[in-house]
Amino acid sequence: MRQALSRRRFLAGVGASCAAAAVGPQTATASASPAPTQSEIEATLDELVVASLDEHDVPGATVAVVDGDTTLTEGYGVADRERGGEVDPAETAFRLGSVSKSVTATALMDAIQRGEISPDEPVSEHVDGRVAPERSVTLAELITHRGGFEASNRGMWYPDAGSLRPLATLLATEPQKQVREPGTVGSYSNFGYALAGQVLAASADDPFHRAIDDALLGPAGMSDSSFEQPLPDSIAASHATGHSSLGPFRDGEFPLLGLRPAGSLSATADDVARFLELHLHGGTVDGEQVLEPGTIDAMHEQWATHHEQLDGMGFGLIEEHRGDVRTLWHNGATQSFYSQFVLVPERDFGLFIGLNAATGSAATDVVDGVLDAVLPDTEPPSLAPDGEPTRAAELTGTYRALQQSHTWHDRATSVLNAPTIGVRVADDGALVTERGDSTNRWVEIEPLVFQHESDGRRIAFGEAGGRIQYLFSGGSPTAFGRVERVDRLQLHGVLALLTMFGALSSVGGWPAGALYRRLRAERAGEVDDVSWETLLGSRTNRAKLVAGSGFVAALGGLALVIVHLGVTPFRALSDPPVTFRALFAGPVLGLVAAVGSLGYAGRLWLAGDGSRLGRVHYTLVAASLAGLCWLLWYWNLLVPPP
Repeated sequence: MRQALSRRRFLAGVGASCAAAAVGPQTATASASPAPTQSEIEATLDELVVASLDEHDVPGATVAVVDGDTTLTEGYGVADRERGGEVDPAETAFRLGSVSKSVTATALMDAIQRGEISPDEPVSEHVDGRVAPERSVTLAELITHRGGFEASNRGMWYPDAGSLRPLATLLATEPQKQVREPGTVGSYSNFGYALAGQVLAASADDPFHRAIDDALLGPAGMSDSSFEQPLPDSIAASHATGHSSLGPFRDGEFPLLGLRPAGSLSATADDVARFLELHLHGGTVDGEQVLEPGTIDAMHEQWATHHEQLDGMGFGLIEEHRGDVRTLWHNGATQSFYSQFVLVPERDFGLFIGLNAATGSAATDVVDGVLDAVLPDTEPPSLAPDGEPTRAAELTGTYRALQQSHTWHDRATSVLNAPTIGVRVADDGALVTERGDSTNRWVEIEPLVFQHESDGRRIAFGEAGGRIQYLFSGGSPTAFGRVERVDRLQLHGVLALLTMFGALSSVGGWPAGALYRRLRAERAGEVDDVSWETLLGSRTNRAKLVAGSGFVAALGGLALVIVHLGVTPFRALSDPPVTFRALFAGPVLGLVAAVGSLGYAGRLWLAGDGSRLGRVHYTLVAASLAGLCWLLWYWNLLVPPP
């Protein structure tokens, strides 16, 4: 195993730089400020990491920097908040999350360059028919997140090795639905990468973790890295502890990932440094050609973009510009780890940071700070609007990230967590976007393409069926889709309030009304014996019993589903047990009651039973119960998961 170089030896070779600002290609003026000295960069790196760990309350970090032929790896903080232990960049492995995708893509491109697989053929040519998706999709579309898949937790998380199924079996039995045509607009997909990884496994006729060991990790000398789950004892014993609100995950015992190629890699900083070297040195490490010649050049090409004026994706790498400097990067997050790396091929520079807490802002602070220190300052041109944008009225509206679940029971959490952007046009012609507490102004530079008025970022709009349907943000692989009609959360909020009115006025109102009438009758001395026969002999009472029971069953079942999710979140979201599925009996009974209630409403009107006001009220209650069932159906909470 290589020894990590000291900072002083590393600094003798410093002079490269990189960038990770999420902007499109642009022309910017670089200032002529002098390059930082070696001591300044050393101080900057130390200061940024230590300050970031302290500010964001992160226990530890592991860092790798490659500059030309010089490599630095360094550990900071502690591997375990409670037990201590220093972070050793040569021995302490960190979970890398979606940084695994870039490693998977590298192995796939090497196989492509060897002529073993093709990026443009349907993946059905390489995998078993049970695994192939319904719509034909190519490897290139999977790697650039253009496979058309929804984004759910189905098949994602498993509590232990006993519940974890082989990758091919999981892809066949827990498929994620293609909700749009492949090759059109992008939506980040873990399932797509898992399917791409299965292409590598099928080509090698081995489980994925062995296939990528043989294809990449072994030849590159990344001996302290593994996709295997559970981890090999040699890596698990010295693995950093993951920290989150769910508690510490020690000795490599954290929730296991079903979609392995998308995020199950654990690695040391020393090993990640070797991966960075592969990408900066044309596929060589320590002077040895590990990858097929041409592999890295092919990966670094742009393979997809939502618009020619925007950044896009390399092969498993996200493209971004800082001024005129092109960078390639990826990040990754699990419940208790976060990692990020960035490459600047033209400067022969790479940077990686891993954290043992899922605090992305801590890593971003370090990456941005290092890049700001070593790159010349850039000054994007300031822009001012000159009239209204093209098709201004069609641009306004709300756009939501397409990375959502559509058919799984986590639809609500995925939609509520999906970034949403509001778009309007200001009086002076600037396009205004609002995302959370952030408001930005943009100026049109060509039809449907906008640049930020001061910082150089770019967005664009896309059409479908002749209408503006998509918003594209920089080089993000995920597009934003226009939110229309029944997908508006405001509509769901209003309907939820109305159904709650129906629930309260039936489950609470009818018994309260009956009790009031009985008390009044007792005072008047007109109380008769009450029996079930008397109660159920009335059509009106039977109708009320059906509607009220429907609300109790539907809402009670929903409450139990939520409790089960809270107790066993990973299992319930990814591979629901029988106990979880059984709880959907409540919503199903609610649906049966809704149909019965609507039927009773019609009978009450035809027979003229009760007062007109009573019939109107009952009809509204029945409609409320039907509305509740529609809401549960929309959010995939009406019937058990498939």
